Amino acid sequence: MRNKLIRFIIFLLALGTFNSIVFSEKIPSCILNYKFGLEKHIIIVEKSTQKLYIYSNYNNKPVKTFGITTGKKDGQKYFEGDLKTPEGIYYFRRTLSGNELPKTDDYGEKAFTMNFPNPIDKLERRKGSGIWLHGAFDSNKVETANSSRGCVVMKNNDLNTVSKYVFLNDTPIFIYKKIKYSTVDEIKAKRDKFLSYFKKWKNSWEKKDLENYIDSYSSLFRYNKMNIDAFKQHKKRLNKIYKFIKVKLSDITLYSYNNYYYASFNQLYISDKNHFYSKKIQYWKTSEKRPKIAFETTLSKPQTNKIEISKGNYITINQYRRNILDEQKEKSFSIYPSNISINKIDKNSESIVLLLNNQTTKQRLKVIPVLLLKNSDTSIYKSINNVSLKNGVPQERENAIRLNNSKTKITIQTEEDYFINSVSLFVFDNNNNFKQILTYFIKK
Repeated sequence: MRNKLIRFIIFLLALGTFNSIVFSEKIPSCILNYKFGLEKHIIIVEKSTQKLYIYSNYNNKPVKTFGITTGKKDGQKYFEGDLKTPEGIYYFRRTLSGNELPKTDDYGEKAFTMNFPNPIDKLERRKGSGIWLHGAFDSNKVETANSSRGCVVMKNNDLNTVSKYVFLNDTPIFIYKKIKYSTVDEIKAKRDKFLSYFKKWKNSWEKKDLENYIDSYSSLFRYNKMNIDAFKQHKKRLNKIYKFIKVKLSDITLYSYNNYYYASFNQLYISDKNHFYSKKIQYWKTSEKRPKIAFETTLSKPQTNKIEISKGNYITINQYRRNILDEQKEKSFSIYPSNISINKIDKNSESIVLLLNNQTTKQRLKVIPVLLLKNSDTSIYKSINNVSLKNGVPQERENAIRLNNSKTKITIQTEEDYFINSVSLFVFDNNNNFKQILTYFIKK
């Protein structure tokens, strides 16, 4: 009986191990955009096995696998002529063929040049040039492991197949000593963590929150020969010039490699004075236990005069700019204290219900709410019963509603086919002395 129990326990353990192998799907940890954004193809080289893999960020298995050969010496490349293949994230810059290829060696029919040293290599003082992915007429060269002077070399026919997946300045090639793998959950958690820093950078830029914006950059960052302190002063001057800054991002692509991240995206920058549409590339290097921007560059794209404000809904950038400036103008007449806020708004066919939160304990304030309702043609003001309005301003105070110490529910009759543009609360004290106006702008 005891032996049967032991065998049963061993069977359960084995089954658990089997299940963990089956269900713990693992993919190369560099594919941070796994099942995220547009489908992209990624080339991954593993020096230890002398293999090249083509992956899609929507497939956990390689699309294609090829034999290759890399540098004669092992390890990370640090200087010209060390016969090592670099390790990191690289991009293909040019395609060379025919007479463009040097005659000093067997480069096959075609070569793709790589951007070694990349910005992280330069920060870490790695040097060199002429690192390519190229073919070879001599098949023995590829079949002999570690036989190149630093390039990644493969058979001509194999390179022709790989070429179908290569888009210059867009398709990455990751070069590892040994590929690192992660589960899908680990990659998603890592991506979400990175995106929290990425969103902080974008939001602080829009809010002109200079301290948090600059905190997203590494102390090693340089911009047009400016160090981080000069860059901060440059941004401070721009913040004073512009009344607002809006940054719309699209087509975000994310990768990671050891201690750094790569992000590329389309960026539409709009201020009250200008707008630019471009592709931005950033390298985020882990610093102070979190990633910070160590390098960024901007590539100009064909300019646009429209912006998508909701899915499939476009307006001109000039109209978008006027809308923001009009909203800022309205907001400039409002005061925002911390003691009163709108906790909830409910709308039905006949009325709008406001749930106000009052944190004031020393005095019992009173309010008259005024709604600004809009449709495509007109605007109207509405308030509680027995309160007349002139240009949206209450003409009497006697019917003001006293706020409770916690939450107060107020119902206002509404109109069909109108949406709420804003809610203004006219605030009075116990003696009906006017205190202030609070205006809350409601997203459509």
